[in-house]
Amino acid sequence: MHYKIKFQLSLVLSAILLCMECSTPKNLVNYSRNYIEVGKVMDSVQLPYTVDLHRSNKHLIAVGISHTYDNNNPQIAALKKLYLNFKPDITINEGGQITKTFGIEKEAVEQNGEIGLVKYLSDLDHKPLINGDIEDSLEFKLMLKKYPKEDLFLYYIMERLVIPYLNGAYGDKPFDQLYAKALQKWFIKEGFPVDKDLQDFEGFKKLYQSKIGHPLELSLNPDIELFDYVNPDCTYCAIGRTSKVLRDSVLLRKISHELKTHDKVMVVFGHGHILAIEPALKRMFLWKP
Repeated sequence: MHYKIKFQLSLVLSAILLCMECSTPKNLVNYSRNYIEVGKVMDSVQLPYTVDLHRSNKHLIAVGISHTYDNNNPQIAALKKLYLNFKPDITINEGGQITKTFGIEKEAVEQNGEIGLVKYLSDLDHKPLINGDIEDSLEFKLMLKKYPKEDLFLYYIMERLVIPYLNGAYGDKPFDQLYAKALQKWFIKEGFPVDKDLQDFEGFKKLYQSKIGHPLELSLNPDIELFDYVNPDCTYCAIGRTSKVLRDSVLLRKISHELKTHDKVMVVFGHGHILAIEPALKRMFLWKP
């Protein structure tokens, strides 16, 4: 375990060296909660999970959500109330920059989940909403230095496409059509070197069988545990944890940066991320600017 932690931190340091803007208070990400520990508590916390911190005139509210596209989910009403009561100067979201505007709240949530909601509210309030995630192209570049290409590709397709699809995130479009579209937009255009034989779903199924040892089933079954970052002893879980730590290092840098120029900052990310960075955020508020 000590080796794995050192390995993850070396990846974070590589990200900082490659991106001149990636400056956080020294060693801040070291104070984050280990993702295996996150996994032990994340199902027992009340959602949305909120970290509320003050220092002088600086105020941060970090909100952890279990991702939802259901406008009737109680988390949506709670997040809306938090936003309206706090009235942040700027909000930092997970999952990339959203440029689309929404006419009604329900449409925003159904199309972009909780991040659609904060985009809708931010636009109404004429306040900025910025991406808190690492750019996919940079993440791929860094992760490819540490892991075999095929293992990374298998992990990313399962984590970003297959498992969300099985949980209803992408509607009822046939999966092979979704695969072809997502592959171009999310991977090839972002610089991931996808081999030609993996550019259709049949090729991916062959890769899955060769790595996992049996055919892929498009159903919620025990195989998804092989890709869950909270599980301690599996290859793809470890890849997931490394990706999470890398993304957290970038998020912490962006939070620190925005607190220099804004008094009230809100963060909306998956609750696993917020649980992980909570100790680091508290440490951030102990340091003098």
